[in-house]
Amino acid sequence: MITLHTRIGNLNAQQDAGLSAYAERFNRVAHHLAADMVKERRTGPSFKNAYLRRFEITARQFNAVRQYVEGLATNRVENLKHQENILSDKIAATQKLLPKVEKQIAKSRKDGGSPEQIQRLENRLHQKKRKLGNLLERQSKAIEDLHRPFASGICFGGRKLFHSQFNLEENGYDSHAQWLEQWKAARTSQFMVLGSRDETAGCQGCVARVQGDGSFVLDLRLPGDQDKRITIGPLRFPYQEEKLRSALMAHAELNKKQLPKITQLSQAGKPYSRIEYPENLSALTWRFQRDKKGWRVMVSLDAPQPAVTTNIKSGVLAIDLNADHLAWAELDRFGNPVQTGNISCLTYGKTTEQAQAIIEAAAIKLSGYARQCQKPLVLEDLDFSRKKGQLTEVDGPRYARMLSSLSYRKTHAAITARASKEGVAVMMVNPAFTSVIGRIHYASRYGLTVHQGAAVAIGRRVLRLREVPAHRLVDGEKIFKAPDGRNGHVTLVAPVRKRSRHVWSYLSRVNRRLKAALAAQRKARKLDPPGHAISDARKISNTPVVAVA
Repeated sequence: MITLHTRIGNLNAQQDAGLSAYAERFNRVAHHLAADMVKERRTGPSFKNAYLRRFEITARQFNAVRQYVEGLATNRVENLKHQENILSDKIAATQKLLPKVEKQIAKSRKDGGSPEQIQRLENRLHQKKRKLGNLLERQSKAIEDLHRPFASGICFGGRKLFHSQFNLEENGYDSHAQWLEQWKAARTSQFMVLGSRDETAGCQGCVARVQGDGSFVLDLRLPGDQDKRITIGPLRFPYQEEKLRSALMAHAELNKKQLPKITQLSQAGKPYSRIEYPENLSALTWRFQRDKKGWRVMVSLDAPQPAVTTNIKSGVLAIDLNADHLAWAELDRFGNPVQTGNISCLTYGKTTEQAQAIIEAAAIKLSGYARQCQKPLVLEDLDFSRKKGQLTEVDGPRYARMLSSLSYRKTHAAITARASKEGVAVMMVNPAFTSVIGRIHYASRYGLTVHQGAAVAIGRRVLRLREVPAHRLVDGEKIFKAPDGRNGHVTLVAPVRKRSRHVWSYLSRVNRRLKAALAAQRKARKLDPPGHAISDARKISNTPVVAVA
């Protein structure tokens, strides 16, 4: 499903009044429906017959209101579940930290620490206990809200705008009447017209027609006793409007008399006939929204997806996600790197729109290259929400900044959406120890960065190839040599591998030794004279690097 949007221009007073009246009726019904669902603890469809007579609306208009209210309620429930999970992780991290602080206080007293140091630790312990109490209180409130009726807690108009009435001057209001006017406008700023694939032009409440110059004209049916309609247009959609035109042409060329009919039995056991519509027909759902500049219109429709043209038998294009860039590696069907590169994707300190533009630009580059080489994209199946919830000051500001910069969900969604448009398949793999394998085994062998080496490991995993890092013998000992990502390298002794256990058990011990070696090297660099210290600036080239096997 895709959604197209455009702005309605040159609205006259009659058209603006019609849209405002529709929005006012639609939202009044939605407010009453949400309140009645909470009060009577009933589902939305059970109010249908009563609401058709009470508010003088059609069945299709009620279904649009019901879906709108149920969508808001479902979204609120999902947000509460996510909030409860995040709070649980923060509570677990804080509870794990408290015994460590208590041990630090006991050790400081035993070793004869200064009163200032002991007092500082006691203050820290006190603040952590206060934080834990606040987290537990917020968690209990979230759990309590989850057990409330389905549609409870919906704030039409937005909670931020609602709470701004209590601080009028700070929020730029001269009086409460000025706030109230904006509040009422926000509560009636949008409405939806639900469509169906068996209706005229995919939506009987808002019929779209294609004009000779390629523009669109909307015939919107207003709610009420009389069959009143307003005409809106001409409209032009700046993006993919040919798909909307194709969907409308499919409806225009349809002849219901020639369509086959299927005979089925109702719940009462009586036979009835139903028309079988072709699969290329799409329902069109229209949504109108008013903002500071006027009215905008959006239409959602089912667009045919292009056929997948990639084949894993030709190889893969693997991607390693990092906080400031995307490292990619093109592999052949044997798992050998053909070409590697990096795409800058630094979103830290950017606005939401800037970060989205950067991520989408990277997704376009990767999908276009995958379509060109006809190889599927491979991503790691990651979830940083739990790690972000368990952040403490022990992790340090650098680690916190790295996690906050990782927009994995947005990056994954952008790549998946763009790849679907390009006919590129997207595959997911388990991310366990891909960074360790890439750093130790592939980075030095092919002259790649540690992140490009991780991309090679990701691609080889989806190809089901061997992933144990190779060591070398030095004076009878098995040694790993791994780049540190700062123009240097570390060496570590390989642990003994137990063949009866899974290879990931071996990689886990390798990872612990690698972390210890990297930490020791960082500590040694701090003790080196300034002239001998190696620069910590990581050099990332945006030009592809051809790897020689």
